[in-house]
Amino acid sequence: MQTDPKKRAILSFAQAEDMHSQIAESAANTAKWLVEQKNDPMSLLRAMRFDPVGHDPLTGEPLNIVEQLNQTFTILVTLRAIERLFELHPDAGGYHLALGTSSGRDIESVKEGLVAAEAFSATSPASNQKLKKDLMRLETDPAQHRYVFFCCPGYSAGRQPKLETISGIQVHAVDQ
Repeated sequence: MQTDPKKRAILSFAQAEDMHSQIAESAANTAKWLVEQKNDPMSLLRAMRFDPVGHDPLTGEPLNIVEQLNQTFTILVTLRAIERLFELHPDAGGYHLALGTSSGRDIESVKEGLVAAEAFSATSPASNQKLKKDLMRLETDPAQHRYVFFCCPGYSAGRQPKLETISGIQVHAVDQ
């Protein structure tokens, strides 16, 4: 039985850092394809949107570039969140991740019921009501510590109390 590469446990900071090289390799392969293109602009945009000319950030499998961008930056936010969570909760035993299009909570502590978190990257926390939806998803989670981590232009890394609309859920911006 094959395991899902998008669901994994990160037990140490070093494991989180190892994922960066996989992401960089997929990005490099896609950048190489883009540089080699001689298509007219609309054909290029069409290929980027609909054709599997990009690469899955973790497996390298073919993927359209728009989806590669979405997954890449969400995974990078997740990795930054993990780094912060290792600092905040060294007793968590590590973290289970549901990356990319995997179902489930984006981040959960190995120690059951300690930490639950969602992560996203967008042009604004209000884009597609992403922050609101993630807060609502966490509202009923029984974890002792609940977080939303995000990366958006105009937000410095750190806690964002003005965005915390549900009691008991912290909102943090991260750098990518």
